[in-house]
Amino acid sequence: MKLDNLKKKFLLSQARFYGILDLGYVPAEKLKAYSEQLAEGRVDILQLRAKNLEKRKIAELAREIQSSLVEKEILFIINDYPDIALEIGADGVHLGQEDMPIEQARKYLSEEFLIGKSTHTLSQALAAAQEPVDYIAFGPIFKTPTKPDYLPVGIESIATIKERIKKPVFFIGGINKENISLVLSAGADRIVMVSALLGAKDIPEFCRQMRNLLSLKGLLAN
Repeated sequence: MKLDNLKKKFLLSQARFYGILDLGYVPAEKLKAYSEQLAEGRVDILQLRAKNLEKRKIAELAREIQSSLVEKEILFIINDYPDIALEIGADGVHLGQEDMPIEQARKYLSEEFLIGKSTHTLSQALAAAQEPVDYIAFGPIFKTPTKPDYLPVGIESIATIKERIKKPVFFIGGINKENISLVLSAGADRIVMVSALLGAKDIPEFCRQMRNLLSLKGLLAN
C-alpha cells in the first residue's frame, strides 16, 4: 500500500531525522539489511543515494527496500532520478544543483511526488525556496567525506536560513553525535545524517537517540 499525497505532506511536515542510504558507504548486498535497521530505528525519511550505478540496478535495489519503509510510514526518496521514482512509486526525488531543473521535474512527476533540492549557499537556498520544491537540504554544515569538494557553510548560517525560509529545511554535512548539540543550539530542528548514521555500531539505537534529541529540541522550541 502506497502513501497518498496528503499523508506524504503530513509526514514531511513532521519529519526531523533524515537518513541517507549511500552506496558509497554500504555495499549493495547489505543494502536491505541496513534499510531494515534504519526502519527499526524509525528515521522519518530515507533516501537511496547510488552514484555511478546503472539505473536498472538502482531501481532493483530500491524495490528491495521499499516495502519495509511503507509499512512504517517512512518516506522513501530516490536521489537524482525522477524517472526511477516514478517507475517504482517512491514518495519523491531529491535533486542537486546540476540535476533536472525543478520546474521540469515537477511537471514530470506531478504533485503526487515530493521533491527536495540540495543547496550549498544562502543564495541557492533562497532561490530553491521560490521553486516548487517540498523541502530543501542545506550544507555541508561541517566538512564531510560524503562531499569533500564542498566548503563547510558553518553553523552561523543556520539561523539566517531558518529566519528567511519557511519551507522545511534539513541541515546536512558532517553532523554526528559529537556535534549535533551545536547544530541544534544554532537553531536547526531538522537534520540529515549519512556517514555517522551508517557507521554507528547499533544503528536502531543511534536513530532513537538522535530522534530523542530532535524531539526535545521541538518541545523546547514550543
